Amino acid sequence: MKHEAEIGRIRDQLQEESRRLFSKKYRLEIAAVIGAEEPPIWARQLARRLEIGENQAASELAEFEQLGALRIFPSDFDRRKLYVTAPHYLWGFTRQALEHAIHALDPEREGDLLVTYWAWALDDDTPRPITADEPGWP
Repeated sequence: MKHEAEIGRIRDQLQEESRRLFSKKYRLEIAAVIGAEEPPIWARQLARRLEIGENQAASELAEFEQLGALRIFPSDFDRRKLYVTAPHYLWGFTRQALEHAIHALDPEREGDLLVTYWAWALDDDTPRPITADEPGWP
């Protein structure tokens, strides 16, 4: 129960920050999670992971594709619209913004909260590293 309450607090903070940065409730979290997970990425998987509507996830994926941050992953055997990330400043920026928002929530427990959040958001996996190859990454 405590774990769920912490995730709820973290997600509320991320949604507030997302509205401030993008005027969209889930964009920050969606982008940070996409940048942190291994491809391929598809709307239903993302929606289930973040407990949001599939249409919301599909809309964000399409916008990231238009921005050039995602590319469609060609697949002859899979009917889903699969994406892979392209090198783009969005991934580094949103990872930093997400981690900053979590830090602001409780600076003394930042590390624990980050571990808790990423374990929840990535099904007990760890985030893919954002490297110096990513444009805009310091």
